[in-house]
Amino acid sequence: MRFVANPPNPWLTQSIEWIGEPPPAKIEVFEETETRTIISRNDSPDVAFDYSINCYRGCIHGCTYCFSRPTHEYLDFGAGTDFERKIVVKVRAAELLRKELMKPSWQGDEIVFSFTSDPYVPLEANYKLTRACLEVCAEFRNPVGIVTKSALIRRDIDVLQTLSREASVGVYFSIPFADYEIARAVEPFAPSPKARFAAMKELADAGIQVGIGIAPTIPGLTTDIPGLLARAKECGATRAFLNQS
Repeated sequence: MRFVANPPNPWLTQSIEWIGEPPPAKIEVFEETETRTIISRNDSPDVAFDYSINCYRGCIHGCTYCFSRPTHEYLDFGAGTDFERKIVVKVRAAELLRKELMKPSWQGDEIVFSFTSDPYVPLEANYKLTRACLEVCAEFRNPVGIVTKSALIRRDIDVLQTLSREASVGVYFSIPFADYEIARAVEPFAPSPKARFAAMKELADAGIQVGIGIAPTIPGLTTDIPGLLARAKECGATRAFLNQS
């Protein structure tokens, strides 16, 4: 390897460049304990919500188009394969959420899971941070929105039903491609579109409001928007949104 004095990451003074083949890559998990807040405020006119929670940084789904990749550089990680291989876990997420919802200044706005990472990355099966945060939201009767590519959300149907009764909850499944081979090429480690539609139907059958997010739309790859909408409707979806790449 050799040091590079002018790296592509603008927040670093130097980086390492491998000469020849780099060593085998593996997933690394970093438990973050110093996080002081968990609710993020968004003021962008291009985003349809004001508050979000990200229990994880980085995403194992490895979507090539993900807009969040550059945020990994703030952690001194790369925006490339580091994004899906070096995952930061905010282990105090539920504790911090409870403290923030207890503040008199909190007005009960909808909180969206997530923005920079899927709330149901495979690590959620072990850490259960998203579930713990949803349980806190249910306790406080705070409205929730969820955007995910993962069928793991079926595990939390009981909490989602409670939120549906006591506050409100809407779940959007991000499904931008109808073709499995296309999806596998650009979302290599995400569940298949078929698995996402199946999870959508299971949630709808349980009385939970579901929708489809056709995001991003990529010319030449997102080729059957009417078909995606029709299939989502068959699976119980009542809402949809579309984002252009």
